Amino acid sequence: MYHAFRRARWILILGFLCAAPSHVLADDKTPEDTESIRRKTPSGGYVDPASFFRFHGYVSLSYTEAGNALGAAADGTPHILVSSPGPVARTGTNPGGFRNDSALFVGGEPFEGVGGLIEIHFVGDATDPVITEAKLTWDLMETPRRSLRLIAGRYWWPFGIHNDEWFSANNRFALLSPAATETVPTHYNEVGVMLEGEAYLGAELGLNYALSVGNGVPSFSLMPNVRATGADSNDDRSLSGRMGLILETGVRSEIGFSLAGGQLRDAEDPTLTATDPDRYRGDFNAWGGDLAFQWQAFALRSYYYSSKEDLRAAPQSQLQRDGFTIEPSYSLHFARERYSTITILGRYSAADEETLGMGSLQRRQLGLGINVQITHSFVAKLGIITQGEGAQLPSVDNDAFTLSLTNVF
Repeated sequence: MYHAFRRARWILILGFLCAAPSHVLADDKTPEDTESIRRKTPSGGYVDPASFFRFHGYVSLSYTEAGNALGAAADGTPHILVSSPGPVARTGTNPGGFRNDSALFVGGEPFEGVGGLIEIHFVGDATDPVITEAKLTWDLMETPRRSLRLIAGRYWWPFGIHNDEWFSANNRFALLSPAATETVPTHYNEVGVMLEGEAYLGAELGLNYALSVGNGVPSFSLMPNVRATGADSNDDRSLSGRMGLILETGVRSEIGFSLAGGQLRDAEDPTLTATDPDRYRGDFNAWGGDLAFQWQAFALRSYYYSSKEDLRAAPQSQLQRDGFTIEPSYSLHFARERYSTITILGRYSAADEETLGMGSLQRRQLGLGINVQITHSFVAKLGIITQGEGAQLPSVDNDAFTLSLTNVF
């Protein structure tokens, strides 16, 4: 963990260097231009610094036909079905059928340079909302070529580019997250403080960066991470950061690098089984690289993540996890008000995860999808995903067909 913290220190140093006053200003740059190179988050589409008050959201209806082993059972696919509160407790599986989720984004900037945002998701059960963001923002610097903000509260973990594959409105395949996201403490919403900024290094070269210090998470599992980071009841901490380099030419591309490290659990839980990593005290460190670019109608999104979980007094002292995802897409645009865009997309995602008691678990995921922009705010998504677990789990039934309708406002 020490090495992860040392590496993250360099992210902070580079961030402040990028925030330093520039001696050469481009005549065609304005303070708003740094918005185009800002780090992407699920709520990023609703950021409007010029707005005193904003209120947005979405409503989504999804239908799934899935294999009966798509769930959290020992022989199932863990924590990747995302538009319901989770698997059925009695069976550990996620039954198919209709599901609904919705979200509200409320925020504003009552004073210049100071604002806030609350992002609330209702996933199946309206009585148990998921607060994914509740943050304060303070603009420390805003020039034509530099911007720097202090963020405090709950925010999306600044690691990689996978956090927008959680809820159905943001997920390209409506319901299933890529397998590679299991190799880090996925999709979680950190509570702490974060420095975030952007800088132009040249006329067509930009940089975004973020460094976070927060409470961390208790495990690699999805649901506890969502609901258990609001209160800090121990000495666990995590340090994480990401830096992205953006090239704005005819092909817009971004290359990112992320680092993270911290303590997962500071005490042993003897009530859990000996093969459950959450039973033992543990730390983790992770790193990842990501690449995204768009050229005319073609786009590509990909990333590789690697993490190591160190366990104390466990049958195995370390658990290594590695995974990668590649998602190409091609969009057909039509000059009309309805059915203006049809996007054909693919996904290949793989994860290799060491486990306690089951050896190395290999997961492979192959998907094909079609997204139709019915109106500017109404989109339909159809996806087919097949999954395989290798020699350890040769007959897991967890393939899925998904269909969703989403309206944003």
